[in-house]
Amino acid sequence: MVDWSDDRIAALSDQDLKNLLVNAERKSVAEVIAQCKAEMEKRDAAKPRKASKPRTELKEFEHDMSGQLAAIGKQMAEKYDLSEETAKANSAGVKGFRSHKLLDAKGYAKLGGHQRDGTVAVDRYISYRRGNSIVTLGVWLLKDAPIEAHEFHVSAPAEMIEGGRTFSEVRPGISDKDLQEPRHIRAFKDLPSAASAFDAALAKITA
Repeated sequence: MVDWSDDRIAALSDQDLKNLLVNAERKSVAEVIAQCKAEMEKRDAAKPRKASKPRTELKEFEHDMSGQLAAIGKQMAEKYDLSEETAKANSAGVKGFRSHKLLDAKGYAKLGGHQRDGTVAVDRYISYRRGNSIVTLGVWLLKDAPIEAHEFHVSAPAEMIEGGRTFSEVRPGISDKDLQEPRHIRAFKDLPSAASAFDAALAKITA
């Protein structure tokens, strides 16, 4: 029987090492099995790892904004009852009602359809629906626009938002044919002001 020293095993090619392990397992040679697995782990650890690509400035901005919007959403969820159960209970009789999840599955702001289809560079938002009424808070950046040109948009039924305008006025050239009710929208340059308007709309929709 061959005397398999650590040095001899280390000299084997990857394929020969795998073959030796298979044979050792077939013959139940525990010592050689352990030596082979130890060498495989050593080689695996020595392999260079693919470095993850650093985020672009735009992606970094989107990620940061998604986190900030989510943090506001969590604060609002502590202030108001935004549970799906309550939304459903208060929407009885509304045909085709589907409650909105405030955040995405990872706990960040949701990815808006306009970013998903490439219409704009950034469209991230949080939202709550009760009945046919929807209120949203999001960040909006047009395609090819500088990051500093971003805006924060709050939308809600016209009676729930002061100073709101139609979507076509605030988002010229962007189709909102799928809107389920005549919502109005306001644009802000700073997040705290937008969050305050979102808070006020939530107070009305949950009243």
